[in-house]
Amino acid sequence: MAINLEEMPRKISELVAGYSEKVRNEINQRIDRCATEILDYLKTNTPKSSSAGQHLADSFIKTEVGSGEKRIIYISSKNKYRIVHLVELGFRHVSGKHISARPFLRPAFDTLSPKMMEDIKRIIAHGPS
Repeated sequence: MAINLEEMPRKISELVAGYSEKVRNEINQRIDRCATEILDYLKTNTPKSSSAGQHLADSFIKTEVGSGEKRIIYISSKNKYRIVHLVELGFRHVSGKHISARPFLRPAFDTLSPKMMEDIKRIIAHGPS
């Protein structure tokens, strides 16, 4: 099929736009998958208390704000937000007793984010799969 030289720039522009849309979609899907992986990691690796009731691990939720390239995904505790930093970093109780840190947020980030970044670099360099 022959393409007229006057039509070529328009056709190239359409192909590039379609390709870049596929790249954006795949990057967004990879970011979504990483957020879900972090949420799953937190649900399985967050320390659980011996008391009955809802554990800290069960309180984490994934929230999306905005859309497209301006979309932000964050993971937070919906009802135990006041103690997350205390468990993660440790603290000294009013009685003077030291409660040691039991990190779970930082390991989730350190474990899963580098893989996501490598996948995004691969998508940008080699295109969508």
